[in-house]
Amino acid sequence: MTSISSKPIPVFLYLILLIFPVLSLKAQHKISGTIRDYNNQSITLQLLHGDVKIPVDSIKTDGDGHFSFDVTDKMKAGMYLLKIPDGNSFPILFNHENVQLISAGTDENAFVEFVESDENKWWYDYFLLKGATQYKQDLLKPILQQYPENARFYQLAVQEYDTIQYQLYQKANAIVSSHPQSLAARFIKTDINPLINLSLGFDEQRLQLKEHFFDQTDFADTVLIYSDILTRKLIDFLSLHQRPDMSMAEMQLEFIRALDVVLKKSSVDNNMYLFVIEYFIEGFARMGFTGVSDYLSSLPHLNGDCMDIETLIKIERIVGAHRKIVIGSSAPPIQAEDIEGRVFDLSLLQAKKNIVLFWSVTCPHCLELLPQLKQFADEHPDATVVSIVLSPNNSTLKNLIDQEQLNWIHIADGNGWNSPFVESYMVYGTPTLFLLDEEKHILSKPSGIAELKAVYELKQ
Repeated sequence: MTSISSKPIPVFLYLILLIFPVLSLKAQHKISGTIRDYNNQSITLQLLHGDVKIPVDSIKTDGDGHFSFDVTDKMKAGMYLLKIPDGNSFPILFNHENVQLISAGTDENAFVEFVESDENKWWYDYFLLKGATQYKQDLLKPILQQYPENARFYQLAVQEYDTIQYQLYQKANAIVSSHPQSLAARFIKTDINPLINLSLGFDEQRLQLKEHFFDQTDFADTVLIYSDILTRKLIDFLSLHQRPDMSMAEMQLEFIRALDVVLKKSSVDNNMYLFVIEYFIEGFARMGFTGVSDYLSSLPHLNGDCMDIETLIKIERIVGAHRKIVIGSSAPPIQAEDIEGRVFDLSLLQAKKNIVLFWSVTCPHCLELLPQLKQFADEHPDATVVSIVLSPNNSTLKNLIDQEQLNWIHIADGNGWNSPFVESYMVYGTPTLFLLDEEKHILSKPSGIAELKAVYELKQ
C-alpha cells in the first residue's frame, strides 16, 4: 500500500487560508434592487462628478426586474445614478455598504423604498420632504409677492411658508446631528439653503441669502465633488447675483464677484479648487462671458505653496489654453494661405489695430454682423480685419464676400470647427471677435460691434 507523505503546513498558511475569504467578502458590496415591470432590460451604474456622469458598469435585469452590481471598497463614496435607457434614473448614495432598493416602476415619480442602506434611507427622507416643500413654496410665492400685506390671507401664507421651511430645516438638522459623519449628512448640510426671513424686503432677503448661503458647506470635504449637489449649490449662488435688466458687462462683473467668494472658500483644498475652476471656466467661455473666463484663468485665491507636479499638470490642463488668450496676452499665431492662395502671417501685419473675426456663412448672427463690421472698418482705416471662415472656400463664400464688399483678409482652411485656429483661440461659437494692438496683444474680446466701438475708442 502506498502512503502519501506530506510536510506539515505552516500555521501562518492556515491563517491565510482562513482569513483571505473573509477579507474578500468584506471588500465586496452589492448595489441591487427590483424595478417593477422592467424585466430583461439594461441598467447602467454611473458616478456623478459634478454634472458629468461617469459610467461604472452595465448589466441587465432578470425576468423579475431584479438587478445586482458587485462593487468593491475601491469604488469611490459618492452619489451614483442607476440609469435606464429611456432617460430616467435613480440617484443613490454609496458609502461602502450594501444598497438594496425596490421601485414601483421606471417613472421618475415612482415610489422607491430602500430595503438596505441607512445612508439612502436618511437621504431619501430628506429629499422627499425637500421636494414637497419646494412644491408648496412655489404655490405660496405668488401670494407673498402680489397679495396685500395687511390682509389676513397674506399673514396666513407667511405663517405657512415659515412652517414648511422650518420643518425641512428640522428634518435636515435631525439627520445631521444624529449621523454627522454619514455621507447623507454631509450632502444634506451642503444642499440645505438658509432660512428666508419674510419680514425683510426682497433685496434684504437676497443679501441675507448671499451672506449665509455656504454657512454649512464644508469646502474641504472633497466627497462633495462626487455628486451634483455642490455644483447645483454653486449655480444657485450665482443666480442670486443675476437680475433681468442687467447688461452683459454688469452680469459678468456680478458673476466675478460671486465667483470670488466661491474660489476663496474652495481654496482650502487644491482638489476642490481645481474642480470648481474646471466646472466654470469652459462653461462661461462657451456662453461668451470672456471676462469671467479670463478672471478664472488667473486662478485667484489659489494656494500655490507646496504644489506637487500632479497638481501643476492639472492646472495646465484646465487653464493653460485659456491663459493664452486672456486680455493682455500675445494673440496665438495665425499662419495660413488666404482664400486667394496668398501666404498670410498675422505677426507681419503693420496696422495699429487688428480685428480677428471667426464666422460662418451659415450663421445668421454672423450675417447680421458683417455689414456692421464693414462699416466700422471703413470708418477706421487704421484697423485691419482678419476673417477666419469656418466654411468651405467655395463660390457661396466668395459671392457673399463680393456682395458685402468685404475687402479683408479671408482664411478658410476647410477644416471648419476642427481648424487649429479655433482651438488656439478657444472659439466656442460664431461670431467671435478679438481686438489686437500693433504688437498683436489682445486688447479685448468684444461681444459685438457696440463693445468693439467702446473699447476701440478707449484704446486710441
